[in-house]
Amino acid sequence: MKKIFLSGFICFVLFCGIIFAEGKIKYPNVSGQFYPADKDVLSSQIDNFFANVRQNQDVKDKDILAVISPHAGYAYSGQVAAYSFDAIKGRSFDTVIILAPSHFYALKGISVYDEGFFRTPLGDVEVDSELTKALISSSDKIKFIPEAFEREHAVEVELPFLQKSLAGFKIVPMVFGQLDYSDYAKVARILVDITKGKKVLLVASTDLSHYHPYSEAQEMDAKAISYMKNLDAFGFWQSNLKRECEACGLAPVSVLLNYAKELGLKAQALDYANSGDVTGDKSGVVGYASIIFFKESSDLSEADKNNSGKNSPVSKGEEQMFNETQKKRLLEIARQTITEYVVTGKTPSFNEEDPQLNLQRGAFVTLHKDGDLRGCIGTFTSREPIYKVISQMAIESATGDPRFGPVTKDELSHIKIEISVLTEPQLIDDWRKIRLGTDGVIVKRGFSSGVFLPQVATETKWDLETFLSQLCWQKAGLAPDAYKDSKTQIYTFQAFVFSEG
Repeated sequence: MKKIFLSGFICFVLFCGIIFAEGKIKYPNVSGQFYPADKDVLSSQIDNFFANVRQNQDVKDKDILAVISPHAGYAYSGQVAAYSFDAIKGRSFDTVIILAPSHFYALKGISVYDEGFFRTPLGDVEVDSELTKALISSSDKIKFIPEAFEREHAVEVELPFLQKSLAGFKIVPMVFGQLDYSDYAKVARILVDITKGKKVLLVASTDLSHYHPYSEAQEMDAKAISYMKNLDAFGFWQSNLKRECEACGLAPVSVLLNYAKELGLKAQALDYANSGDVTGDKSGVVGYASIIFFKESSDLSEADKNNSGKNSPVSKGEEQMFNETQKKRLLEIARQTITEYVVTGKTPSFNEEDPQLNLQRGAFVTLHKDGDLRGCIGTFTSREPIYKVISQMAIESATGDPRFGPVTKDELSHIKIEISVLTEPQLIDDWRKIRLGTDGVIVKRGFSSGVFLPQVATETKWDLETFLSQLCWQKAGLAPDAYKDSKTQIYTFQAFVFSEG
């Protein structure tokens, strides 16, 4: 009798253990409906979507920190979604935070799946329990409400694309219900705060207009995309309330737009289509868009401050960063890049083995024509080797400086190239500490920022207060004396400068 009892007890414990383990896995809701349930078929389908993406190297080179992607069945929206995920393919992120609407459960606030794994036919993805706990403890409007995930597909549909694009990442699944407009900015601020020091990607899951005639849907969706590209969360919210545009992911997108604005990101729409483009039935369609959000070279965001200087073998303040041979080679790369791009429209490829030329540094490329400025574009930090950064910035300086038209073939022989390789920007507490002619300076207040390279002070002969007032007014669009305000952040950096001739 004892043996029977003991055997039964062991079975009970094992059974409970299985239940406990199973309870940590969120099984898919729409596998076999919205996307194939077979692993190989699903993998092949996503590969085909990626293969049909119109390649854009400019997108591949951007430091993307957030995307907007649709969540309909893959037959309808998969090709549009592929553009966002192809843009981040092969990159490294610690965590992907997925912001999704609640389609089936009447939810007030936000439900965050707190721990465990989400399963798809491609495998299991771990929930970042450290971040989910931080989120849940940050606001009484953020909780784990299991019912919000029981039927929801808007998180799940993004996962196979992420699994085919990235490796070694965790997720934070967030399902949004009813919120006040003021909550969007608060949640965005929380996300910025709790992700400091981490490499994080935000994914806002949303479809656009629902079941309007084709041309009407296109007009509504164009308006929605315009608000997204301009990071206009308030305009987007108001337009949805007025039914001028639609997005089932109103809250997720609004939070992402506030998050992107907080970090000073820019936006670019990669693709748009609606279900009528796929099925041919244009009587009532659903819209889909793929949009990326990225850092621009002139912006110093939170991510810059968190990640600057990683993997950089040369310490700050080292005077001789490159020898003459290395400087000559970087100038040759810049010259060859500009010439080939202006003449043929193609970007040359380089492969440098010199360790110094593979340093991860920010840099500016400045062009002068007959002694006058002809273009200057750069980036403060980069995870690319410096020789690649120089090549990229050479093209930007020759074609992308909004103050000038693109360099022409006839101008090439008159162009002189100057390269400035930068140290890491450092926040200072007193503007009087700036060393004119030695320190480059960044001023940043809210979403406004501006920069002067160290050589600006030398070339203009300005005193310190003139230098800073011109930087605030001319470059950042701030009041001339904004540098004296404690709310204005001031960063300094140094530049290793060399030029042709």
